[in-house]
Amino acid sequence: MATYVLRRLIQAIPILVGISIISFAIVHLAPGDPVDRFRSGRVSPQVIQNLIRLYGLDKPILEQFTSWFTTFWQFWKPEAWGFSFIDGRPVTEKIAEKAPTTLLLMGTALAVTTVVAVPLGILAAVKQYSWADKIITTLATIGYALPSFVLGVLLLFTFNIAIKPGSPLHFPGYGLQTLGVENNPVDIAWHLVLPVSSLAIQQIAGWSRYMRSSMLEVLQQDYMRTARAKGLPGSKVLFKHGLRNALIPIITLLGLTLPSLLGGAAITESIFSWPGLGYMAVQSVSTNDYPVVLAIVMIGGAMVILGNLIADVLYGFVDPRIKY
Repeated sequence: MATYVLRRLIQAIPILVGISIISFAIVHLAPGDPVDRFRSGRVSPQVIQNLIRLYGLDKPILEQFTSWFTTFWQFWKPEAWGFSFIDGRPVTEKIAEKAPTTLLLMGTALAVTTVVAVPLGILAAVKQYSWADKIITTLATIGYALPSFVLGVLLLFTFNIAIKPGSPLHFPGYGLQTLGVENNPVDIAWHLVLPVSSLAIQQIAGWSRYMRSSMLEVLQQDYMRTARAKGLPGSKVLFKHGLRNALIPIITLLGLTLPSLLGGAAITESIFSWPGLGYMAVQSVSTNDYPVVLAIVMIGGAMVILGNLIADVLYGFVDPRIKY
């Protein structure tokens, strides 16, 4: 297993190099530059040129990329990922500041997705063509069809704007915690409800459909009929023999969900003003803050690789037939 993981990590190096080249090219080909916000009648051209030299934007693009690429991998240094063009702070410091709130949001959404979607998929498969199956399938189709930005706005309008404060169904719509309240777990959990729902509903819809399909396929296998013929209790047949094999496609979804949650968090955090990496990424793109944008894109690429690696490793635990 250790050899397999090491080999996969070595294979990830050229992938990350390719991601860095493409992302750097796209960022620098995008219209505008970081000094655009200073261009006005009150700022002289000389000051603008000084800023361009300070940011290193006057150098050839290849030299800029080489300088950024060689320092980016020295992540143990505070200045490795560069400095923000907006406030001059080290990018590593800004990301370390915002990462915990995004991890809290993503982790909670993933936990809710797993706890809700897997039982719903099993119920829909066991009760195939029943009213429960039809209701779950219909709601899953609706949830999967709603874009995340539409779903987030609907949740914000319904449970924050339309419902008056004081109602048990009124939830906070902005920020991590109430002004004047610090480090209160209950208050933070209350603020998590809407953004987590926005992220989790789509994932639950997709996961439950996959779980239903996978479980239906497993229920028709010979070893399931053999286990029932032996007189084993139905719950033991279902959960010990069936669920373990039915989870293999869900593990694949888990690997794909990790990076997609980060992408979804950019929209969700912007809608709910959640102070995380996604919200910072949107702000950085709008202000052409190249170092921050590149760092977040590279984190997203690393999460794709890590998610697939985690899924491949988990295959071996779920299915003993898989050897590395």
